[in-house]
Amino acid sequence: MKVEQPDNPERETCFAERRKNRRLLTQLDIEVRLGSRDGAPFAVEKAITRDISSGDMYFESTLGYHLRVGDMVDVEIELPVRSSTIFSEKQLSVRGRVTRLGPPSIEEPNCRGVAIVFLEPPAFHTVLD
Repeated sequence: MKVEQPDNPERETCFAERRKNRRLLTQLDIEVRLGSRDGAPFAVEKAITRDISSGDMYFESTLGYHLRVGDMVDVEIELPVRSSTIFSEKQLSVRGRVTRLGPPSIEEPNCRGVAIVFLEPPAFHTVLD
């Protein structure tokens, strides 16, 4: 893979270089649960990740229009797992805080990008056991 160097490295910083965790560009099925600000259940929606790391994720959802930066969400991630020749899916539950809201999706204008940071790193090793 060839990486382009900026003409003036002092002026330009690659966005990816500022990230704490290595990002995986992948589409995983997720279920996002949002509680209302008074704690009662508000909405549940299926969505797909655009990217994920050990510390955060980005996805597009219609729930993006109901969220504010700082809101908490619960996410169930469906991870494909292969054991010998058998493929299955394992559920990984994470809780996150909304850090950024993106523009409307180009493919789905009724969806908006949502970036969350995990409150605790996902325990991938427990899912694989």
